Amino acid sequence: MTGRLRDRVRGIRVVQASGRYLDSPYSSVQLMLAAGGGLLFLGLLMSASTTISASVHTTGDAPWAQLIREVEFIVLSLPVFWLAVRMSPAAYRRVAYPALALALIALLGVLVPGIGVTVNGAHRWLQLGPLIVQPSEFAKFAILLWGADLLARKESLKTLTSTRHVLVPLVPGFTLVIALVMLEPDLGTSMCFMLLLLGLLWTVGLPYRYFAGLLLVVVAAVTTLAVTESYRMARLTTFLHPDLDPQGAGYHTIQGLYALSSGGIIGVGLGQGTSKYGWVPNANTDYVFAVVGEELGLLGCMVVLGLFALFTYSAMRIAHRSQDPFVRLVASGAAIWIAGQALINIGYVTALLPVTGIPLPFISNGGTSLVLTCAVLGMLVSFARHEPAAAKASQRAAESGSTARWVSMLRLGAPRLPVSARTSVAKQAAAAARAATEAPPAKPAAAAVAGAPAARQRDRTVRQPVAARAGSGQRPAAASRQQPGPHRTAGRTAARRKGA
Repeated sequence: MTGRLRDRVRGIRVVQASGRYLDSPYSSVQLMLAAGGGLLFLGLLMSASTTISASVHTTGDAPWAQLIREVEFIVLSLPVFWLAVRMSPAAYRRVAYPALALALIALLGVLVPGIGVTVNGAHRWLQLGPLIVQPSEFAKFAILLWGADLLARKESLKTLTSTRHVLVPLVPGFTLVIALVMLEPDLGTSMCFMLLLLGLLWTVGLPYRYFAGLLLVVVAAVTTLAVTESYRMARLTTFLHPDLDPQGAGYHTIQGLYALSSGGIIGVGLGQGTSKYGWVPNANTDYVFAVVGEELGLLGCMVVLGLFALFTYSAMRIAHRSQDPFVRLVASGAAIWIAGQALINIGYVTALLPVTGIPLPFISNGGTSLVLTCAVLGMLVSFARHEPAAAKASQRAAESGSTARWVSMLRLGAPRLPVSARTSVAKQAAAAARAATEAPPAKPAAAAVAGAPAARQRDRTVRQPVAARAGSGQRPAAASRQQPGPHRTAGRTAARRKGA
């Protein structure tokens, strides 16, 4: 099982284009930025379209209140994204355990009365000054780093040959976090943690018989949790027969389908939809994809699906091209997490899955979710900047002197070398130039050495007439006026001495 981590990721059939673009060392960076930037731009558009109605019909705030809060979280996400881009893979490994400890403390804090914020009987938020954060979103990011670092260390120690070393303590750690999240309670977020666990185990190369058994355990646990609560059981029943209670449990599903079907091919226009005004519940969060279908139509839905597909492809490409086990595990785990969460959200909006209340990454309103998805995007961009091909291209640029910061930003390539490294490169180049200038004449080649006896014979042939004519004052023959080679120069010097 030791070598399966590399084989599992590299065995993915990543589509390669015949053109030159995907061969560029910076293509992974640009693809990831295109996917994440496109999703964030669509999320900002849909936020502007849906938050006005959400403020009026849901919270009773001013029309622009929720949009202003969304912009505040976007502004907060920008430095988080930039910091995530500047961090190296080694820095992410160093913060894995402190991040997990902080996440566990925060998950316990939401259960403490007076510290956690309770909404509709759910204890999922913490009040940090003017901001309300959801620790379970941060816990996804933290446990992904912890699980990847744990498995990468075991691979370096060659201990992944045993299934017990693969599952312990990884599965107990995930079980602890899922148990804390279920105390909130939050089944939808717990399913995201299960996706992360399955993604890591699949990437590390867990044998399929154990993987299938663990998958059955996960399905059984989700089913048990669903039937133990009345509202979850109602959601499961509504999924099978939404028309039995069209004004109650089936209202979300039916209205979401109406909104999707009313958009047609090109939609009714951005901001022109009517289902968000009290018809589709949670139109700015859980059911934002229904509003996308109504206002942007089938084409808008296909764009959203295409951008998520591009994001997943780019993350798997980064995992495929990396030589670091930690990077491969984190990149593939993040791809499965984001893609799986998007599929679950789109699945229950289109009535293909039971309603779970999971937001659509990058697009649904939500402060903590937006900040964490931007952190994941920045982390993947950082991994792409540290790909071997990108690092080599950056080093060549540093040696050639074309490492201006604005050039690096426009190129979106690997990180610049530190000042000490750039100084060392310059000193090495200067030393090499001085050595080339002050070096003694090169030794003659093998062919020249082999021809040395013949050259000495020609010296003697030329030297005697020259010496004889030097005493009589005659000018040398035309043959002796040819361009002198090294042996002719030596012959003339000896002739002059003899003549003198």
